[in-house]
Amino acid sequence: MEINYSPQPLGRLLSIVGKSFLAELNHNLSHLDIERNYYALILIGEGKGRLTQQELAGKLMSDKVTMVRVIDYLSEKGYVKRVRMTDDHRKYGLVLTPKAEKELPEIKKAMKKVVSKALAGISEDRISEFLATLNDIKRNLNKQTVKL
Repeated sequence: MEINYSPQPLGRLLSIVGKSFLAELNHNLSHLDIERNYYALILIGEGKGRLTQQELAGKLMSDKVTMVRVIDYLSEKGYVKRVRMTDDHRKYGLVLTPKAEKELPEIKKAMKKVVSKALAGISEDRISEFLATLNDIKRNLNKQTVKL
């Protein structure tokens, strides 16, 4: 069955929305010296040094190579450190630097601001349905493809 709800393919529309969201977020955080991976910083902060690169990759549904690039980027910019785990010396936990700790509240605030702007004028019911539908789409596609 062919479904055509949009003049653009669904994947393209989602990509455009994602790029627009990131552009707005970058505009709000233009004083920072990073332009991406804000959510990774939030997850690393929540991990409190116990989150490994592999675990972060799982949370972000990302492959290992991409995750190494993300952590390298954030490390080079002075936001994240890899610290050897005390209970398993083969693993490294991810820790926010004082620089990242200082910026994290502003990153979270900017994310909330952009989400509010994106969803302005849309009823709570429509937002709930939209988020449920996005999760359904994600689940459907993850059933049919190899996990990252």
